[in-house]
Amino acid sequence: MKNLLMALAGLIMISLTGCEQNDLLLSEKKLNEKIQKSWKVIFANNNDSHETWSFNGGGVAINLKKYDANSNVTLDTTLLGSYSIDAKLTKAYVKLSGFTFGDSTSIMYTNSNFKAVDLNRAWTIVVLENDVMYLSATDNGGAIRSLEYVKN
Repeated sequence: MKNLLMALAGLIMISLTGCEQNDLLLSEKKLNEKIQKSWKVIFANNNDSHETWSFNGGGVAINLKKYDANSNVTLDTTLLGSYSIDAKLTKAYVKLSGFTFGDSTSIMYTNSNFKAVDLNRAWTIVVLENDVMYLSATDNGGAIRSLEYVKN
C-alpha cells in the first residue's frame, strides 16, 4: 500500500511539473499581478492592431485607434469595463464585465471585431507568461473566440 501511495504521489508530481505551460494551482493574486499591464492585441494578418488593453485594479480600458476615411482623421476611443480573476484547480479565467459600447457610443465593434456582448463573459487564460497573453472563450453562438496579446 505504501508503494502504491508513493507511485501515485510521484505520478502527480510529474504531471504537475512536466507540463511546459503550467498554470495549475496559480493563485488569483499571482494571476492578477501578471495581468496588470498594458497589452497590445495581435492580429494574424497585421502586427499593427491599434488596440491596446490596460488591466489595473479591477478595471480594464481598451484603447482603439480607428481611421475615419470620411473626415481623414484618426479617432482615439477608450472603452471601459471591469475584470476579475477566477482561479480553479486546473483552469483560470478573467471575467470581463461592464462593457456597453454600441449602446452609448458610435463604436459598435473593437478593432478585433468584438461587440460588447462578446467581451462580457469569462475568458479562459490559456497563456499568461512574460510578454504574452492568450485568452479564449465560447461566444453565444457556440464558436470559440480568442485574443492574443503581447506586452505593450
